[in-house]
Amino acid sequence: MIRLLVKFKDRTIKEFALDRIDALSIGRNPNHHLVIDNYAVSGDHAVILKQGNRYTLKDTNSKNGTFLNGLTVEQAPLKNGDVITIGKHTLVFLDRGRPRPRPEQGGLKTSALPGDPGPDHTMFMDTEVYRRMLAESGDIPEIKTAEAYVAFLSGGNGRYDLIKSLVTIGRTHRCDIVIGGFFSFLAGDPAAAISKTPQHHYISSVSGWIKPKVNGQTVRGPIRLKHMDIIKIGSVVLQYASSSQSTH
Repeated sequence: MIRLLVKFKDRTIKEFALDRIDALSIGRNPNHHLVIDNYAVSGDHAVILKQGNRYTLKDTNSKNGTFLNGLTVEQAPLKNGDVITIGKHTLVFLDRGRPRPRPEQGGLKTSALPGDPGPDHTMFMDTEVYRRMLAESGDIPEIKTAEAYVAFLSGGNGRYDLIKSLVTIGRTHRCDIVIGGFFSFLAGDPAAAISKTPQHHYISSVSGWIKPKVNGQTVRGPIRLKHMDIIKIGSVVLQYASSSQSTH
């Protein structure tokens, strides 16, 4: 049986038998097979397509991207044990009929898919995914997690540890990081979001007139944060730090 396990905070909350579904749609809109209701998920976010005996993950022009084993993908084939990250949810693809591929010594380095349109699209191929392949017991691959935080340079004090899957920045106290100041009413609720993948953090604009800037450049679509990047949103200025990147 080919299954998709839907996990939230390490707990399986739903399961789909994919061999009975030709196209499993994912998004925030209530008409999808899998409805995920949070800020990071687009109304129409992604779809898993059955094509003969193969399954393909396809991003459907989502705003914050679809992640496969820690990398953003536009379209990619699925293999047993693959881990999909959408918003705060983790989807695990399990195909008992096929052996899980084993990486070469030192890890599995991904390469561009045929027809990849290049770095201006949502395919990022500048990292290595290190996976420890477990026995064929249904356990998902272990993926390194990044230890990171943002330190306040202005508009706040101390630091905020980026532990959550999604950290929101906006004008009200419903957000994790609150933008103050006279013009804060122009910021969205949230204005921006920092999303966590197994290996990196990405920041993207969400709503409102005030847009986030990274190193002086306005952010619209999701961009990957690098160690010591400066983030500015209204009166809030943050510096991103990642222990996994600082040693390189």
